Amino acid sequence: PAAKLIAAARSVEKSLITEASVFDLYSGEGIDAGEKSIAISVRLQPTEKTMTEAEIDAVAASIVAAVAKATGGRLRG
Repeated sequence: PAAKLIAAARSVEKSLITEASVFDLYSGEGIDAGEKSIAISVRLQPTEKTMTEAEIDAVAASIVAAVAKATGGRLRG
């Protein structure tokens, strides 16, 4: 469920993430039967300093890992 995906994404770096939402849902050609492609948007809003690209990449990787653990989801390749 999308709600479980959003909850998993929001559980990472709670002090940085101010918003997470679904912006696209697709099932059809190119997607395995019984699966959906769900795209989410996550807003990071640091209050202490501007984040480096490496720091942002690390948070993104943590979000992907948390979603995979909570839902079995994976990045679509």
